[in-house]
Amino acid sequence: MDRDTVASAVVGTGGAWLLGSAWLHSRSGKWNSTQLKGLVYAGGGFLMSSAAARWLQHMGNRGIAVSLMGTMFAMRGIYLLMRERAAQNAAGRPPKPPTSE
Repeated sequence: MDRDTVASAVVGTGGAWLLGSAWLHSRSGKWNSTQLKGLVYAGGGFLMSSAAARWLQHMGNRGIAVSLMGTMFAMRGIYLLMRERAAQNAAGRPPKPPTSE
C-alpha cells in the first residue's frame, strides 16, 4: 500500500466515526443540536476530503475543489464543537464527557 492510500483510509475512517457518533448520540438525546451539527459537519468534511484524495485526484481542479470544500466543512464542524465547549466553560458548567451508554 502506498502512503496516499493509507492517509485516505485514516481520514475516511475518522469521518465515518464522527458521523456514526453523531447518529448514535442523536438517538440518546445526551448531546445538544450544536454538538451534533458539529459532528456531522466534521465527519462529512473528512469523508469528502478522503474521497477526493482517493478517487478525484486525477481530475485536477475538480478534485482539488472537492477536497478543499471537505476541509472547509470539517473546519466548520470543529469550530462549532470548540465554540460549544467554550460556551459551556464560560457558563461554569463542566463539559459533559461522552459516555458509552
